[in-house]
Amino acid sequence: MKGEGRIIWEKCIKIALWLTVLLYWVAGVVLITTGVCVQVKLHYAFVVLKEAASGVAVTVTVIGVFIIILSGFGAIALFRSNKAMIKLFTGLLVLLLITEILVVATAYACRVKLHQTVSKDFMKILNKYNKNQQITKGVDILQAEFQCCGAENYTDWQNTTFGLLSSSVPKSCCRIPVESCVTDLNEDTVGINQEGCLLKLKSWTERNISAFGGLAVLIVFGQVTGILLCYILLKIMNEDYDNIEQA
Repeated sequence: MKGEGRIIWEKCIKIALWLTVLLYWVAGVVLITTGVCVQVKLHYAFVVLKEAASGVAVTVTVIGVFIIILSGFGAIALFRSNKAMIKLFTGLLVLLLITEILVVATAYACRVKLHQTVSKDFMKILNKYNKNQQITKGVDILQAEFQCCGAENYTDWQNTTFGLLSSSVPKSCCRIPVESCVTDLNEDTVGINQEGCLLKLKSWTERNISAFGGLAVLIVFGQVTGILLCYILLKIMNEDYDNIEQA
């Protein structure tokens, strides 16, 4: 009876692990989809901020691919009931969890400095407006799509080569309709978007962060659960091997 109970318990742990691996795989697919969607949505933002952006969308996609590969490796380890592979799978889960915690902690601690760095680099990009065709197109699309102007606010254009030469802002800073907009900063600026693009991008990120936060919780839950279940399974397998050796 004791042996039968151990077998049932081991089967339950394996089923739970299979479900955890499946959950982990789904999270990886969602991460890849999220990364691609963010890359498409913020394509021109990344073009403009290519010197300052940290490649968040690419990083998210890469993590998603790694999670899918890791979940696949875990599934093979479970299917073969291979102790060494399960140990390696557990170690990789622990390593990934520690890495994620360190990355989040570092990003949170450096958030103010990061914003300052991005703001400075954004101003450098604005200085290249009308000089670089790709940057000009990227800035125009970004400002029109997010209804923003400049980095922190529309007055940033006064500190750029374009603003100093023309005493105005680009047409992409205009509120709709653009045709009746006055871009001259010496005149009424009521038709110009006042808020900067960095603030608009930050607001967009905060509006969508809840969904990403839920996904992050799902991933961490899958990792912690997987680590605990792997530990229990390895303990059961070690006891089985000890019993066989004693017999």
